[in-house]
Amino acid sequence: MPWSSFLGLFRRDRERERCGKKGVKKRRHKKTGISSSSSKWRKGRRNKANKSVSRLHHSKNTPDPVRGSPFATVTYSPLSSKKESEPSSTTGGSSSKSGQVVYTYGKAQLLQQINWLPSTETSLDQEEASAKETNVKNYQGRGEVAALAGNRGLSVGLQVSQFANETSKYMFDSSYDRVMILSDRIFENGSAICYRLSQELAAASNAKTTVSVTTAPKNGNGTDGEGNAETENNQMAVAEMDAEEDFGGDRKMAADWFDGIKVHHVDHPSSEPIRVLGRVIIDAQTETSAASSRTGSKAAAVSIVDFDEQTLRQTRLDLSQLRGPWSLFPGQTVLLEGINPRGTLFTVQRVHHERILTLPRAPSTLERPLTMVIASAPFTARDDLLYERLTGLLHYCASDPPDVLLLCGPFADASCALYSEVAETFEEYFEKIVGTIMGAIGSARTEVFIVANHDEVTGSFVYPTPPYRVANFYKNLHFLPDPCLFSIEGLEIGVTTVDTVRHLLDGECYSADAGDKIKRTLGYLFHQASFYPLDPPPEDIPVDVDMLNEFGRLTRVPNIMVCPSSMNRFVREINGCVCINPGFLDSHETDGSGSYARLVVYPPEQTSAAAAATTVANGGDSNQQRETTTATVVQPPPASYIACQIVKS
Repeated sequence: MPWSSFLGLFRRDRERERCGKKGVKKRRHKKTGISSSSSKWRKGRRNKANKSVSRLHHSKNTPDPVRGSPFATVTYSPLSSKKESEPSSTTGGSSSKSGQVVYTYGKAQLLQQINWLPSTETSLDQEEASAKETNVKNYQGRGEVAALAGNRGLSVGLQVSQFANETSKYMFDSSYDRVMILSDRIFENGSAICYRLSQELAAASNAKTTVSVTTAPKNGNGTDGEGNAETENNQMAVAEMDAEEDFGGDRKMAADWFDGIKVHHVDHPSSEPIRVLGRVIIDAQTETSAASSRTGSKAAAVSIVDFDEQTLRQTRLDLSQLRGPWSLFPGQTVLLEGINPRGTLFTVQRVHHERILTLPRAPSTLERPLTMVIASAPFTARDDLLYERLTGLLHYCASDPPDVLLLCGPFADASCALYSEVAETFEEYFEKIVGTIMGAIGSARTEVFIVANHDEVTGSFVYPTPPYRVANFYKNLHFLPDPCLFSIEGLEIGVTTVDTVRHLLDGECYSADAGDKIKRTLGYLFHQASFYPLDPPPEDIPVDVDMLNEFGRLTRVPNIMVCPSSMNRFVREINGCVCINPGFLDSHETDGSGSYARLVVYPPEQTSAAAAATTVANGGDSNQQRETTTATVVQPPPASYIACQIVKS
C-alpha cells in the first residue's frame, strides 16, 4: 500500500476517534446539564445578565408590550409578581369597580343634563361629537346654546405676584420674625372676631329694644316688658358687660379695645367674667402626662398665648365649664369669655372664633357649561412606576375632553425609594411625565392645571411651594403653586395639596357634641383666613411662617375648594363653597381602588332681585336706580348650578 494511502487512512481513523469522543462528552454533559465549553458557559451567563438588565433599564425606543402604559418606557420600573402574572390592559389596568360613582352633589336635573361617560361602541371621534351634541341639546332648554366645538378659549385669572414663585426665599426668618408674624395674625383675626361679636351685640340690643317697645302697650304699665328685658339682660350679662363703658375714657393697662370689644390680657386676675384674646397652644409635656383618652389628654394641655406675644404671656385653660359644642386646635385665634381668679388658670365659659364671611358670588360671566376633572396624587402604585391609574384617567379625558383638567402633585414622591433607581436625572424624568400627559391630552380644548407639592423630587421642599418648571412650552398647560387661588370664567377655585383636613383633625380637641368634623375643619380655614392655620405643623410639613403669611392667606371664600385628603371622599357645601376631596387616584388600598372628581358648572340663573339690578344698571329712571342700589343681589345656591360626582378610577 502506498505511503500516501496509509497516511490518509490513519488521519481518517484519528478523525473518527476524535469525533466519537466529542459525542460522548456532549452526551455526558447533556445529562449533567453542563455546557460543553467554559467559554460558551460564560457567554451564556453574560447573555442572561444582559437580558435581565435590558428588561429593567429599557430604552425609550424599545417599549415592552407587556406593560401597555405610556409611562412605562420612561425609566426603570420593577414589576411585582402580581403585575407579571396579570398583564396590564390598554386602559391602564382599571379594576372592575372603575367608573362606580361613590359620591354625588347637585340637583338631579343638572346631573342628567351632562353626558359623563362616552359610549364604548363608537370611535374616538364619534364619542367627542356625540358628547358635545348631547351637552348642547341639554343646555338649550336652559337658555342660550353654547358652542362647545373648537377651541374653548377659557378666561383664566391668576395673579402670580400673590403666590409663591421661584424668586421667593424661604427658611430665612428668625425666631423674632416668627413671633411678630404670629402676633400680627392674632391681631388681624382677633379684630375680625371682635367685629362680628360687636355686630351681634348691637343686633341683640336693637332686638331687645324693639321687643320692649312692642310689649309695653299690651301690659299698660310695662311690667312684663321690663321682666323680659331683665331676663334677656341676665342671659347676656357676660356678652354685654362692657357695653356702657366710654371708648374715649382712660383705658387700663390690663385691657385693650378691638372694634368696640374690651379685651384683657390672658394673665389678668379677675373673679368677674372678662374677655381675653390670643392664640391656642397645646403643651406637649402636659399632654404626655395627662390621661390617654384623646379628648381628655388634649383638653388638659390646652393653653392660650396673649395677643401681645412679645410679653410672652401664657395661661392654662380650664374647659370643664364649657357648655354646648366647642372645638379648639393649636394656632387658632380665639376670643374667650370666663374668669381667672388667680391669673394662672382661665376658666372658659364661652368661645368666639368665627368672623363675618362674605359668601362667594356666582360666576355671572360664565356663558356656557364648564366641565372639570380633578385628580390627586399618588398616581401610581407603591411597587412600580407604571402610572396605570393616571393612564386610565388620560384615556378618559381623551375620549371626552373636559374644559379643565386639574392635577394635584406630587407626580414623583421623594419618599418613594423607586425613584432613586431611575436611569436619568429627576428633571428629565419629570419632563417625560409632563410630556406624556400633554401628549395624551393632545388638543388645546382642555386646559391642564398642575398644582405643586413639596414632596416632589424636582420641587422645593417648603410650604407654600413654588410652581413646577419644565423646559418645553405647552400653550394649554398651567403650573400653579401650593396653595393657590385662581378663577376660570369668573369661577373662583382654591387648591392646596397638603392634607390640611387630616392634620387639623389630628391636632384639635373638641367636645362630644362638636358636630360634623368635615364642616368644622374646613370652617377653620375660612374663619382663620389661611390655607394652613395649624401651628405648629407636623414634622414632615416644612412650613415657612413668613411665606405662609404672605402666600398662604385665604382672603375670600371661593366657589370651589379642592382639599385632597386621606379622609373619606366628600363633596360638601360649607359657607357657600363647594368643598371637594376627590380622594387619591391610586389610593394604595388593599382593593387598589382610587378615585377622581368630575363636575360641571352651568351659568347660574339670575333671580328676580339680580335681574332688577341688571336692568337698572343698564338704564332706567333715577328714582328706580336709587331704590335698587340699596337692594342686595340674591346669590343662587351652589347646588343650583354646580353638579359633582366622585368616581372610582
